[in-house]
Amino acid sequence: MAEQGFGERSFAHGGATRAVFDKGPGLPVLVLHELPGLAQACVDFADRLVAAGFHVYLPLLVGRPLQDAALCNLRRLCISAEFARLKAGEHAPVTDWLRALAGDISRRHGGHKVGGIGMCMTGAFVIPLVIDPWVAAGVVSQPSIPFSIPYRAAGLGAGPWMRQLNISDEQLQEAVDAARSQDKALLVQHFADDRLCPRERIERIAAAFGAQAEVHTYEEPSRLRRLFDPPHALLTEEYDRAGDADHATRVALQRVVAFLQQHLGAPAQQADP
Repeated sequence: MAEQGFGERSFAHGGATRAVFDKGPGLPVLVLHELPGLAQACVDFADRLVAAGFHVYLPLLVGRPLQDAALCNLRRLCISAEFARLKAGEHAPVTDWLRALAGDISRRHGGHKVGGIGMCMTGAFVIPLVIDPWVAAGVVSQPSIPFSIPYRAAGLGAGPWMRQLNISDEQLQEAVDAARSQDKALLVQHFADDRLCPRERIERIAAAFGAQAEVHTYEEPSRLRRLFDPPHALLTEEYDRAGDADHATRVALQRVVAFLQQHLGAPAQQADP
C-alpha cells in the first residue's frame, strides 16, 4: 500500500489490533471494504474519494492488503466470532472496534465529524457508526449479509433473509434514534437486480430511518447482465467494469461525494501523523 501513497498504522481496541491505511488531505471518511478484502478495486475507489478532497481511512478487516479473496474470506468470516459468524440480527464485535476507530479518526482531525461508507458485507456495519456523536453521516452500499447462494445463482429461495441485516435489532434502533435526534443522514444505494442485496433489505432500512435516509436504486442497462450476472459492487468492481461515462456507477459516486460534502461540513484539519 505504501507504493500507492497510503500511510499505515495499527489501531487497537477491545483486544483486537488491525492495520489501518490512510491517504488524502481533507474531510475524514472511513471506508469499509467488501468481502473480497482490501483489494485493488476498493483502493481505486478510495483514490477517487481522495481526488474529490477527502482523507480516506481503510481498515484491513480480513485477508492481506491488495488481496482479492472472496471465497477464502467468506470461509474465515463464517467461523469468526468477531463478525458474529455472519449471522443475521446479531451484534458483531467488529462494529465496536469500528466505532472506536471512527472516534480516533475524529480526534486526529481536531474533533471534526467523520463520514462512514460500508459496502457488501460491511454495508450494514455503517449503521452502528451513526450512534456515536463523532459520525455525521453514513453511506450504506449494497448490504449483502445474509445472502442465499441459490438466489444469487438463479433467483430462487426468497424468504425472510431478504429483510435481515448482520447487525442487531438493538443497534438498528439506537442508530435510528440517534439519526432522528441529531439530524444525521444515511445514503442507501444498490442495483435493482442485485441478488446479494435484495430490494426488501433496502426497504427495511428506508422504513426504519424514514426521512433520514436518502435511497437510490440503479438499473443495469444490459439485459444479459441482469439475467445471468446481476451487478453488485456499485462503487468498486462495477465502476471499473463500466466504460460509459453516464453509467449508474458514475452517478452513484457523484452522489456519495456530494452527500459527504454536504454532511461533513467545512474542510477538516490535516490529520495528525
